[in-house]
Amino acid sequence: MTVHIMLADDHAVFRNGLKALLEKEKDILVSAETGNGADTLATLKKQKVDVLILDLKMPGMPSDKLAETILQTHPKLPIIILTMHEDEFYLKQFFKIGVKAFVLKKSAFTDVLQAIRAVLRGEVYVDPAMAGPMVRSFVHPSAGRKTVAPLTPLSDREKEVCGLLAYGFTNQEISEKLFISIRTVETHRTNIMEKLELKSRAELVQYAIQKGLVRFG
Repeated sequence: MTVHIMLADDHAVFRNGLKALLEKEKDILVSAETGNGADTLATLKKQKVDVLILDLKMPGMPSDKLAETILQTHPKLPIIILTMHEDEFYLKQFFKIGVKAFVLKKSAFTDVLQAIRAVLRGEVYVDPAMAGPMVRSFVHPSAGRKTVAPLTPLSDREKEVCGLLAYGFTNQEISEKLFISIRTVETHRTNIMEKLELKSRAELVQYAIQKGLVRFG
């Protein structure tokens, strides 16, 4: 039985590489590829798909909203989130929506295959690099949780930068998006971490989600 995979990622080079690896498996066929949210929704209406592999950051529509919309019309479609972010906050929010697996882009290709096999069996799959933090966050939900600072210490520009950092944009991408220099982005980033007394990107993501600077869940 052939497994029909759909790859939704805006980086064509990455898609092509992953497609080539997947199709070395005798029972896997990448039957559809898309690079934005609208095309993903349109393709699902006309294409047979057994598993959707979805990049966390897609143009045109936040991926959490995209996944939510897809599952409203395709409730049994297994969705695997493929991302470079290791923050458990994203992971938990997507699982609440109904996503079945979460795999880091830096992981081995075998992890993607394991995720595919797992969701086809009706199981959930968490990248091994994320399993520890995920379990700890549920067993000890208050462990390591930092009291969220008020939003007022940040300037409007710092709020913008904070939100973009939480979404996973690089300094270079933020520089281009806001038409400011990379050095200015770095300065804003340093100021944000110092003002809010944050120690890690995970804490920054938590702050941004709780303060409404990003939309997840």
